[in-house]
Amino acid sequence: FVCENNGYGMGTSVERAAATTEYHTRGDYIPGIKVDGMDILTVREATKFAADYTRSGKGPILMELATYRYYGHSMSDPGTSYRSRDEV
Repeated sequence: FVCENNGYGMGTSVERAAATTEYHTRGDYIPGIKVDGMDILTVREATKFAADYTRSGKGPILMELATYRYYGHSMSDPGTSYRSRDEV
């Protein structure tokens, strides 16, 4: 499983929306790993690891890809009203 975490759910930061922001640790029976989603080589290696893990019969694994959202989700969400100029 892959969770792309760009730090926001529409206009709400993950810190305001969730009790814990470490999504890769929230599965009760599925192990997870946090991956730098901005580094394509790291994502590739983590994907290889996850595929090997699953194919070896150990069960599913969750990869949380920590990314950054440069733009809003759509025309109605320009992504400028909930982020400071310093963040952008």
